[in-house]
Amino acid sequence: MNKKQAETIKLIYKMYLLGKSLYGIKQELERLNLETPMHKKVWHISTIKSILTNEKYKGDALLQKQYTVDFLTKKKNE
Repeated sequence: MNKKQAETIKLIYKMYLLGKSLYGIKQELERLNLETPMHKKVWHISTIKSILTNEKYKGDALLQKQYTVDFLTKKKNE
C-alpha cells in the first residue's frame, strides 16, 4: 500500500467515526476524486464496508487463531 492509499483509508475511518454513513463516505470520496484500491473513480459501498471491517486496517488482527489445547487428544480451541 502506498502513502496515498493509506491517507484514503485514514480518511474513511475518520469520516466513519464522525458519524458519516457509508453512502455519505462514498459521495465524499468521489467528490474528492480519490481512487479506489483498484484505481477506479467510482466507489462502491461494499468496498468501503470491506475497508472498515478489515482486521488489519482496524488493528484487530488476531494471529494464531487456532491452537491445540491438549496435545494428547489433539483438541483444538474453537
